[in-house]
Amino acid sequence: MPTEHTRTDGDGGTVVSEAPWVAPAALIALPLVGAALGWGLVLIAEWITGLSWFPFQGLFELLTDLPRTVQLIGGTALGLVVGLVLALWVVSEMLKVTVGRDSLRFKRGDDVQEVARGDVASVFLDGKRLVVLGHRRREIAQVDFDLDRDALAAALRRHGYTWQPGGDPHGGELKRWVPGADGLPRGADALLKARDRALEKSNDGDLKELREELAAIDVVVRDRDKKQYWRLSDPA
Repeated sequence: MPTEHTRTDGDGGTVVSEAPWVAPAALIALPLVGAALGWGLVLIAEWITGLSWFPFQGLFELLTDLPRTVQLIGGTALGLVVGLVLALWVVSEMLKVTVGRDSLRFKRGDDVQEVARGDVASVFLDGKRLVVLGHRRREIAQVDFDLDRDALAAALRRHGYTWQPGGDPHGGELKRWVPGADGLPRGADALLKARDRALEKSNDGDLKELREELAAIDVVVRDRDKKQYWRLSDPA
């Protein structure tokens, strides 16, 4: 059963998102799974206390000292709450793409990116990332993409945006970054060095900030298996 869903918003734009049943299913299934795991953990708590290598021994010993009924109710309730918290996080992090007459809007959790229609040259997928390309070959937006590409492509074409089915039209110009690489503008090498450290630590906040700083000096950067590849936005 497909999980992707498209609908029309009040302004005539097309919204590409998960199907309506996905969020309720997560809000029901994950708490139930959490409750079942909590119940099961109580049942094996005494066995776990015999494993000296297992972490949180003090917690399990405390649990086994409680009456059996209290153990089961407490373990089940705790698992239910953990499952509910996880479900709420999953639902909040679901991507919603709004393809409108005047702009493209990407929302995931509290992160919202909006790009004016006039700034968009084309849109494509680079692996699992959706990329919006500007008129000077500059990447003006990127977002992790886990929806159906065909649904997105249809929505973009419906509203007159250029979709690149083959991916990045300038991908052949990307070069692997090494310190001191020739052709980089002033300051780019230092930013790429800082970004390389952030890439090793999987620091998404720094990666995004440094990507934006590189874009400001006309450097496009991509990540492949913890390696950085770059090209100039406008070689002229």
